[in-house]
Amino acid sequence: MKLSNAALVFALVVSTTATPNKQCSGGHHTFPMTTVAGIKVVNTPLVQKARALVEANFEPYLVRHMYRSWLFGAAAVNNNATLASQIDLEVQAIGTLLHDLGWDQRPDSPWRSSDRRFEIDGAIGAAKFIRENGPKAEWDDVRLQLVWDAISLHGTPSISEYKQPNVKFIVESISMDYPGPHPALKEEDFNNIVEAFPQEGLLEGTNDTFEFLCREKPIATYDTWIEPWGVAFVDGYNPVGHRLFDRVNPNVTSTPPKKRRFHTPH
Repeated sequence: MKLSNAALVFALVVSTTATPNKQCSGGHHTFPMTTVAGIKVVNTPLVQKARALVEANFEPYLVRHMYRSWLFGAAAVNNNATLASQIDLEVQAIGTLLHDLGWDQRPDSPWRSSDRRFEIDGAIGAAKFIRENGPKAEWDDVRLQLVWDAISLHGTPSISEYKQPNVKFIVESISMDYPGPHPALKEEDFNNIVEAFPQEGLLEGTNDTFEFLCREKPIATYDTWIEPWGVAFVDGYNPVGHRLFDRVNPNVTSTPPKKRRFHTPH
């Protein structure tokens, strides 16, 4: 699943301009900046390492998805002074670039577990990456927890919506890649990003990955939002007996009971 050396070099050439770094504030931090696909983005050593990690280890369609998630969010921050005052650009970059570590399908994956949800695998992997590569003086428990929470909740926006602004926004950045152009983005920014990192293969790759997860570690997908992929596409996949519904209704073995009919008294 690794990119070839030629493809990796091409991706780097296409994505990064020769614009010198400039300092820019993000939340309460100040970062060196560069330009990727016409979008001003944070360019710390940790972000550079995160980019190298995903480019060297994942399918091209997934690399592009991780980049688009990062860049869509960065473009939205650049266009919104309120967001710019709230969002830690490095937290947003790491949280988006590494959010799908748990999608790694290689047998020897250093990130994918046999029994955890893929979001948790990604959160654990990203936290380990930060601890091993991030300056300890800059990455306290609070910033680390923001990344962990955002990645672990990125499939559950109904919860992340009520978390800290950085957590909520990372999840929003990721979701911007699925419905198409987002109202927070300028048309020019959107076009520049998808031209440099085309969206081809995203839906097919998503279906393939979710089917893989349901087949290879069903226990981690039962009673989650990934479950429908197993029911629809994986032979022998059966969540019955593994759901909260089954624990509350232990005598129901196949389909839920029909709705009760309540008779109004005469």
